[in-house]
Amino acid sequence: MVSRMEFIFWEQNPTRALEYSIESASGNQFNKVRIKTLFVIGAIIELGNCLNLIEPQYLNILKEAHKGLEAIYKQSGKPIPTNKGNNRALDCAVIKFVHQSRAIDNKPRYDSIRGAFSEGEELSKGSNFSSRLHIQVGLLNKDLIKGYFLPRPVATYNPYLLRDFK
Repeated sequence: MVSRMEFIFWEQNPTRALEYSIESASGNQFNKVRIKTLFVIGAIIELGNCLNLIEPQYLNILKEAHKGLEAIYKQSGKPIPTNKGNNRALDCAVIKFVHQSRAIDNKPRYDSIRGAFSEGEELSKGSNFSSRLHIQVGLLNKDLIKGYFLPRPVATYNPYLLRDFK
């Protein structure tokens, strides 16, 4: 059984975390459970055994996993999931396949996943930089959280602290 993501962090980016929570609360981001009380918290974490999608060796793991997943879907006659806008169904399926393959091969599970994501508008025509470019960390092992803190200034990053979002 593959562990589910315990926490998602935007590395050094409380502004993006707040934007995401607002979008989730208003139904513009897909979550199984909609956020009701918006709150941004910082954390001191260790990455542990990290599937670091910024390093070439891990990108190769992802590339091979995609090939394996594609073969399974082709054999089943079903279409492979696709990414559509902010819904990254294909990326999610590939990462789940990596975890399942590691479990089958009795390899240690990953504690975290770290990757760069380009979202939003191009900053300029033809640019690889976007208005919502960020590094995201998904934590599967909550024991690697070493501490919490409120990003400062609190009023900037937690304006909804005492209010339910409806």
